[in-house]
Amino acid sequence: MVKKIDAATTANKDAKMGSFVVVMTDDTDKMEKALKVMAEKEKLTKVVLTIDSAAGPDDYHISKDADVTVVLYKKKEVVKNMAFAKGKFDSKAVDAVVGELKALTPEKK
Repeated sequence: MVKKIDAATTANKDAKMGSFVVVMTDDTDKMEKALKVMAEKEKLTKVVLTIDSAAGPDDYHISKDADVTVVLYKKKEVVKNMAFAKGKFDSKAVDAVVGELKALTPEKK
């Protein structure tokens, strides 16, 4: 998913699209190393990788039951919050997220 988000961000640079991934964990040292390896392996260039506590920020309204939560913004306003239970974030879910990204970006002429 991260590689697809990075590609979508690159493809929509004219729309000033930005993206970031927040991994919520209490094992920040281990996760920092894993994210660095992933960024190098996948050659990520646009998506920002960050780490927050396992609980996450209160004002993000992250579902406690979700294994993966995707929050999409447009002009600093949340337009979509997609929560996926453990084991449900599969290729079909990734395609749904990418589809939502496409809906938020202007069509190229």
